[in-house]
Amino acid sequence: MSFIPVLWNRYNQRQNDSDDLFHFMDDWNPMPLSWGYGRPMMQRRRRPDNSLADRKWTYSVKLGDFDEQHVKVKVEGGKVIINAKYTDGNDEWGDTVERTRTVQIPENVDAEKIHSFMKSDGTMMLEAPYRLSEEKQLQVVPQEGRSLVASDNHSNLMKFNVENFRPEEVKISCKDGMLTAHGERKRSEDGHEVRESFFRQMTVPRSVDGKNIECFRDEEGNLTIRAPTVEDVEMEQAKK
Repeated sequence: MSFIPVLWNRYNQRQNDSDDLFHFMDDWNPMPLSWGYGRPMMQRRRRPDNSLADRKWTYSVKLGDFDEQHVKVKVEGGKVIINAKYTDGNDEWGDTVERTRTVQIPENVDAEKIHSFMKSDGTMMLEAPYRLSEEKQLQVVPQEGRSLVASDNHSNLMKFNVENFRPEEVKISCKDGMLTAHGERKRSEDGHEVRESFFRQMTVPRSVDGKNIECFRDEEGNLTIRAPTVEDVEMEQAKK
């Protein structure tokens, strides 16, 4: 168990501390991808600007009229426990107001580096960097039977056609919450080398199990990348 010092931000310098809590997917912007000789220009999605290495996990709790001297924050058992207690009066007679909030720390957040501070409006802010992990290569499995569709139990993250690429030319990987699909092939045509490639990338949403992402390819070359859906703990806590 460890205690976290609470800092008071009197000038309310941080304007968008809670924004990261609701970033499920970075926007994709088009950029040109050149093909080889005699091939038209294709469009691909640009690599998102922010990965987990560039972002921080944030969480906010409205505490009202409590001052920083009345608030204690500690990390225990994978959770952040915020306790605010104030007594109006003396030891013999007085009214005590107390609030406690328990916040579950996501698995990919570095709990040892959680930082807390209070804003001038009485909002307690928690911040911590994400833990970086090694890149995980995902296997593409041949799909048999009917097409895979999104459901209450699974969510389709990507779905596109790669019929021009052999299975070994398509690579799917996941690292630090970023899902990447890319492929590249070379061939000769009329004495010239033709290079074809594609690249797609997205942030894995918190509403799916990022540890159990599956990749399927059907006989027509349609690639489907999906994952089981899970309860978004952070979002549920934010609604309380």
